[in-house]
Amino acid sequence: MTARANVPLAASYVGFFLPAGVLLSYLPPFLAGKGLQAAEVGLIFSAVFAVKLVMGPALAWWADQAQRQQLLLALVAWASVACGILLAMSERFGVVLASVICIAVCRNYFQCMLEALATRVKNAGGAPRYGLMRGIGSASVCLGVVLYGGLWSATAGYQQVVLPLMILASGFVLIVCLRAVGAASAAAAAPPAPAIAADPGRVRAVSALLLLAGATLLIGANGVFYSTATLLMAQRGVSPAGIALLWCAAFGIEALGFAAFDRLRAWCGTAWFFSVAVMLALARWLLFAQSGELAWMAVAFALHVASFSWLHAFCANWVRDASPTKFAVTAQAVYTACAHGIGIAAAAYAASLLLPSLGSGVYWIAAVMTLAGALTLGLRAALAAAPDVMNLRTS
Repeated sequence: MTARANVPLAASYVGFFLPAGVLLSYLPPFLAGKGLQAAEVGLIFSAVFAVKLVMGPALAWWADQAQRQQLLLALVAWASVACGILLAMSERFGVVLASVICIAVCRNYFQCMLEALATRVKNAGGAPRYGLMRGIGSASVCLGVVLYGGLWSATAGYQQVVLPLMILASGFVLIVCLRAVGAASAAAAAPPAPAIAADPGRVRAVSALLLLAGATLLIGANGVFYSTATLLMAQRGVSPAGIALLWCAAFGIEALGFAAFDRLRAWCGTAWFFSVAVMLALARWLLFAQSGELAWMAVAFALHVASFSWLHAFCANWVRDASPTKFAVTAQAVYTACAHGIGIAAAAYAASLLLPSLGSGVYWIAAVMTLAGALTLGLRAALAAAPDVMNLRTS
């Protein structure tokens, strides 16, 4: 990927992520505002995550195998626009369910494509720029949430109109950038093969499994935060405006963390920077588990930069390095399905069930997951440095 491809890719990140935070945070009340029953809202919201586990990797694999990314990108972008229109016009459960699921599938594929491209972005000097692209996406999440809900508690009528409009705008931005992004994908088709490609097939399989397991645990730990932070802050007497400010700060610092990632990695070295990110993530979970003071909670929210921004950037880049170039999008789709569809979803569900009995103690789940994930990735690195051990055969 050359510097020339950065502008349309950055615009694609803005278009994709603008409604992302809104769909995660506001979709249930939006659906309830259409008159759907609680059971119907729950079914639709859970289906959004369930379909990603299978459809995301399946679509990505087909496009990679057939080399039809350009065709599939066009189809998912236009399908997203069409389903945005249906979502705006219909209040029937079946139509709304089909529209939301289609939007989720389309957006999941495009996210995997963008991540596969962004992990190969370099500036004019040849330095990696994945963090900058992902930081633009996180900043767009903040912008979308402010435009949709903001700190002024926008009315339900306003939100019923704006959510479909944001999905439409997202689809049209992606359509406009589609040709440039697709051309960039073709231009990025043949980087040097990673050194691990020369290892035996069983070695690569073990390495890939360890990477997916470690990434699922590391990123999945954030599910505890997403599902319980607002409830715990409310229990501790933080006002709704204060909670909104904490969330905005978390996502804003997340964007800055992504933007600084590549420079920090080059300056600190991969091993040292990864160790620091893990230690800060552990400190974050301990703060949530032990402290009730608002100042320390603000610090814990700010440390989202370590537990998500930096650790996700490491994992996305390692997935890129470990996968054949032809299946770059598939690799990112499998990583997303495992880390987000399994890790975050499972941790969020467990934390929600245990919150009434454990309270802030649920954050020990996140701490254990983070430590286990770091040790798993450390084992992978140790085995990669000892090829005789990874051979798995006796002489």
